[in-house]
Amino acid sequence: MRVGVVGAGALGSVLGSLLFEAGVDVVLIRRNRDQAHHIQEHGLWLEGVSGERLLRPRIVADPGEAGKVDLALFLVKSYDTVTALDTAAAVLADDGVILTLQNGIGNFESLQSAFPGRVLLGITTIGALALEKGKFRHTGYGQTYLGEPDGTVTPRARSVGSILEKMGSGPAHVSENALGSVWSKLVINAAINAPATLLRIRNGDLTQTDSGRELIHRVVRECLAVVMAKGISLIFEDPEAQVAQVCEATSGNLNSMLQDILAGRRTEIDFINTAVAREAEALGIDATVNRTLGLLVKSLELTAQRRI
Repeated sequence: MRVGVVGAGALGSVLGSLLFEAGVDVVLIRRNRDQAHHIQEHGLWLEGVSGERLLRPRIVADPGEAGKVDLALFLVKSYDTVTALDTAAAVLADDGVILTLQNGIGNFESLQSAFPGRVLLGITTIGALALEKGKFRHTGYGQTYLGEPDGTVTPRARSVGSILEKMGSGPAHVSENALGSVWSKLVINAAINAPATLLRIRNGDLTQTDSGRELIHRVVRECLAVVMAKGISLIFEDPEAQVAQVCEATSGNLNSMLQDILAGRRTEIDFINTAVAREAEALGIDATVNRTLGLLVKSLELTAQRRI
């Protein structure tokens, strides 16, 4: 199976490098020509939990140079999904499949509309961080869940799972509840990312105060109201306890949303808290906390040049 990583940012570069090391025929696709050309010339430096080494995976900026792939691992930022559809169309073989492991909700729907019946969805907790041009950190091992949108376990899902297992960074579960996995990660991201970003704190600090724990409780409560109304089953029984566990396990981390704000980049807030609020309001459910968090983070993005 030939794999194309569509979106070779931090996570895409780490996953692509691990696949490359495992002997998988993989090509990384990154539209930033400067970044792609730098790696072509100097290689990709990977450090972190899996060790330090210089690798030379194939990377291109022009999708037309990638060749056809059997699996398009879709890892662009959620706000770039629609604009990256042409990249997927250019590289995907006639019988190829797409797997989205992106944050938030709405990505699968956009991909499925463009490539009906050819999209798997899932999540991963493998950690990655961009350090500087051509340098990335594998910040943590993790688990990956993937599957068909209707919950059936198919040969193609098993085949994709077996490829991802080769990375050696944690198990890849072919799930009968991939949609529930996506929403489970959404709940965790909604409860941690925006609050910690607005407070400018590391994940572990969020649960150290009564007010922080109350904020988590209110975010999760609104998310669960939506989940129940939509008939979605999460992959854990106690969402608040799971959020606290993730905070503890990643206590020293700056979440990706906070990293984006500190770097002056756009965040994925529209696909996390704001998306929860949008889903809730369509169902007639109050989601004031998620809506407010979304507005605050969006305002933080748009006022970056006016900060005092």
